[in-house]
Amino acid sequence: MLDLFLQAGGQPERTAPHYFVLGESVWFRDLAEDMKEVVLDLCDLPETSTSFTYPDSFTAMGFAPDFGLPYEAKPYHQQVFRLGDLDRIIESYGVPPDATDDYDGYQSRPFEQYIEVQLWSDDPIAHLLPAIS
Repeated sequence: MLDLFLQAGGQPERTAPHYFVLGESVWFRDLAEDMKEVVLDLCDLPETSTSFTYPDSFTAMGFAPDFGLPYEAKPYHQQVFRLGDLDRIIESYGVPPDATDDYDGYQSRPFEQYIEVQLWSDDPIAHLLPAIS
């Protein structure tokens, strides 16, 4: 993903991003016991170090078959988009519907449930990160 972000003109400050869900996903919020919700305004994220995938990066990068999971290639997969592309992508493909709270067997169903935002900088969320000693 880093190479794709660089090819798209991104300027990462980290080699791996922090991952977020665009908007709200009740399904994702309740996926694991220790999940925490963070609300950030897109306008507070730096254009040069923020990207997104449609849907989440695991699906968009086509990793599902590596784990024996179903995968159906889509035209927006294998891409990392910049924030400036968000309106165009949503206009073209819509916003993925939030899944139900049914977690049984979710890994064997197609997974197109949210847009994932990747933040390639610590600065906007520094106040949320544990202090490094």
